[in-house]
This record gives sequence, C-alpha cells and structure tokens, in this order.
Amino acid sequence: MALHSFSPGSIIEYVPEYGKNKENDPPCIVKLRYVPFVKTQEYARLLAARTRHYATPDKSGAIIASQEIQKRQFIENIDSVSGFFVGEREVSTPEELWDNAPAGLVYELVSAMEDSQKLRAGIKKEAQ
Repeated sequence: MALHSFSPGSIIEYVPEYGKNKENDPPCIVKLRYVPFVKTQEYARLLAARTRHYATPDKSGAIIASQEIQKRQFIENIDSVSGFFVGEREVSTPEELWDNAPAGLVYELVSAMEDSQKLRAGIKKEAQ
C-alpha cells in the first residue's frame, strides 16, 4: 500500500464504504479538504464549549449544539460530491449532502476528516 501524506489545503477524493458504495458504478466520490490535527482539535474544543452548559435531563440542547458544530465541520471541509442521488437528482454541494445523506454516511465522512488512517483507507484508487 502506498503511503500518502497530506498537506493543509490538500483535496482528497474519498470513496465512502457506507452502503457498499465502493461496488457501485460509478461510486459516490466526496472530495474532502484535508483537516490537520490542530483544526480537528479546534472543532473538539468548540464542541465542548458549546455543550458543557447543558445540564437538562434530556440533553436536547447539547444534541442540537453538537449537530450545529458537526454540520459546520462537514460543510467547511467538503469541496464537492458526485455520484450521490436523491431520486433522479444528483447532489452536488456539501449542504445538500448533509441534508439528504443517511446518518451513517455523514458519520463516516466526519470520521474520515478526523482520522488520517481512515482517510487513507478511503482514497480513490487510480485506474491501473
């Protein structure tokens, strides 16, 4: 397996595993901006700061605040998307993907942004 290194500003073509996507022809491809560890920590600190004051038994305020931070991270760090359809219409923006993708796919993409090992595993393979 080739070693990949990423620099700030790199755009990585990521092919999600969710829903056996890699077997689709063509698969959904999400172009992710590389998120350095420092930026990942910034999102984590923001998340902690926004959710620590919610002491309600149902934690609904904390859930809403955490979703807002995750949506921001998602939208800021996806450059483009192709091959994801809602009915007959292809989704092309991060906002549309956030609004229409299954939670499992969103979770996988956010995880890939935060974990370079996962990101490396999902890099689109070049045709041989």
